[in-house]
Amino acid sequence: MKNNLLLIAILIAFTSSAQHSLSVIEAQELGLQNNVKVKNAKLEVSLAKKKVLETIGIGLPKINGEVNWQKFLEIPTTVVPANMFVPTAPEGEYAELQFGTEHNSTASITASQLLFDGSYIVGLKASTIYKNLSQQSLQLTEQQIQDSIAAAYYNVLVAEERKEFLKLIAEIHHGILDEAQARYDLGMVEDLDVDRMALILSKMEIQSENMERMTEVAYLYLKLILGIPLEEELVLTDSLPTLLSQNQTLKIQEPNIENRLEFQLAETQRKLSKLDLRRYQSQFLPSISAFGTYSQNAFRDEFNLFEEDLSWYPTQVVGVKATMNLFDGFSRIAKIQQAKIELEKAKNNQSQVSESLSLAHKVALSNYLTAYHTQKQKSESLELSKKIYLKTMAKYREGLVSSMELSQSGADYSQAQADNAQAIYNLLIAKTNYNRSVGN
Repeated sequence: MKNNLLLIAILIAFTSSAQHSLSVIEAQELGLQNNVKVKNAKLEVSLAKKKVLETIGIGLPKINGEVNWQKFLEIPTTVVPANMFVPTAPEGEYAELQFGTEHNSTASITASQLLFDGSYIVGLKASTIYKNLSQQSLQLTEQQIQDSIAAAYYNVLVAEERKEFLKLIAEIHHGILDEAQARYDLGMVEDLDVDRMALILSKMEIQSENMERMTEVAYLYLKLILGIPLEEELVLTDSLPTLLSQNQTLKIQEPNIENRLEFQLAETQRKLSKLDLRRYQSQFLPSISAFGTYSQNAFRDEFNLFEEDLSWYPTQVVGVKATMNLFDGFSRIAKIQQAKIELEKAKNNQSQVSESLSLAHKVALSNYLTAYHTQKQKSESLELSKKIYLKTMAKYREGLVSSMELSQSGADYSQAQADNAQAIYNLLIAKTNYNRSVGN
């Protein structure tokens, strides 16, 4: 008994740990944590930060150490006029001399510091803007994923509502079929009425089963975009009526195109193109750096470099170096001209993005107004269809209308319910797109 209770407790704990109960906002937060596109966009931001550090490092002091040892297997021979050492030596006679030692070693340390480089200054600014570009791309990706999650969430709610409605209608007509069968058994109706009701019920059950499968697919897609295992249970805590009540107030706002991430990305691209032009222009300026070297040299006839009583000979050098490319075959001029063209293209793209966003706002506003008024109408049509259906069903039970009329009334009611659910979905999506279009 205790073992059974323990097993039940473990199963309950496992089931609860594998269940997700989420509102729309909670689903969006979870999706931002798990979605692969968002993860990669965050990695791009981290990469951009490292690029900034890499660029900063170019202007920081550089210190290099070097140690080398060489052994002359044969010391080089030099010839000099013999009369330099022996005045009586005949003209044209040369003496062979060998200078140096068999073992030579050098240990040195060199430090350098970039003092001025126009390309470095421009590159430093560009790396910072590139980091901003990656952050803006991350924000846009997160925004797109949030919208996709919301749309998938709404789709599940619509499918759930449609599924429950079709199941309810099928159950009602199953009861009507039972009543028709009972009345037929009593000889009150013809078998044709029973067959018609059976056919109607069969169609409704097929619709209900199809919607069951569509709902399962909608759940799977939502789980996929949320990044949770497909076998785990997902419970949606928001409902269509709740979400509809939050979006039934019609709010018209003036757009702020500059707040749109798409516009900001285009602006950042323009800034990068401008800095790219400056980078090529700055190559006409000299690059100035300071350096210093300290070295110790040892010369030995034997490999005894580390004996303390033998001398090492120091060398110290400091200096400033200026480097300037005087002529490169017009390569820099061509690159500057190309950069100017790229800058013009970036300006044109920014202008086009601005116009596109203005148009998108007008379209989003039109769609929002259409969806808002359409949902109102579909809601009224649903109430009217329900009223007609209930009255027709009551008359059918009283024998005042035929099964065909009841079937048509049920089909109209089912279609009105589907239209209303779709209208709610369209309104929620239109409101989301509208909010984006005004720069929210």
